[in-house]
Amino acid sequence: MKPTQNLPAGYEAEQAGDRTVVALPEYIEPLVAADMENLPAVRHGRSPLRRLALPGKPALLIRRYNRGGLLRAINRDRYISPARVLNEIQVCREAVSRGVPVAPAVGAIIEKIGKFYRLSLVTCEIEDAIDLGEYINWLPAAPPREVLMEKRGIIEAVGRAVRQMHDAGLYHADLQLKNILVRLSNEGVDVHFIDLDRSVIDGGLSERLRADNLRRLNRSVMKMQIQPSPIDDDDRRLFLRAYRGGKPIFGADVSWLLKSCRRHAFIHSITWRLFR
Repeated sequence: MKPTQNLPAGYEAEQAGDRTVVALPEYIEPLVAADMENLPAVRHGRSPLRRLALPGKPALLIRRYNRGGLLRAINRDRYISPARVLNEIQVCREAVSRGVPVAPAVGAIIEKIGKFYRLSLVTCEIEDAIDLGEYINWLPAAPPREVLMEKRGIIEAVGRAVRQMHDAGLYHADLQLKNILVRLSNEGVDVHFIDLDRSVIDGGLSERLRADNLRRLNRSVMKMQIQPSPIDDDDRRLFLRAYRGGKPIFGADVSWLLKSCRRHAFIHSITWRLFR
């Protein structure tokens, strides 16, 4: 598959040496001109994230695709086709059209390396936002009342946003704390989802898929291994109440889901210890 095949509607492609920039027309020129390796890094982790400031527009964030798990030891960032990043753009666009609060995808950078490709997704920066992992790390062990009320407001806002995402038919393949951004203002809490790699958007999600996504999110909380944990079962029940919105999704008694979340996290904790 060539980088210029199956472009998302409204996107254009421009070749610059071994690099192809696929983007909305207004972003082609600055992305072609950018010195990618020397852009400032704004977050660290498995996937490098670079920031490109633009005059008069929101900054752009460029996330390189990197493999996780055991595969990263033998093939960290090479892919046989650019389909993966183009698919993520399509999912992002469809999610936006359905009213899901996701960071808009404006383009991709596709580098040809021998017979393989190195891929990067370009999204608009959500200004003044932090991810939930950062927020939970910041929470004090015994928060004062105002911080406790703020935490509860964030939990409820995230619960409603996840329900909105699921109702729109979006299954987030990596729903975890660092992929949920929150922004506090006088008007309340804004929530945005990022990193839709391998995510799927279709019709409404079944309860099984919804529960699977919620177990993954809870697993990322448990994986932080903060003692005492700033997120307890009362917080989980608050989240589920906000998620359900007074409707009987998951049945009248959700205690089974809480138990399932704990069991799921315990099983995966064995893997964390072996491969972290």
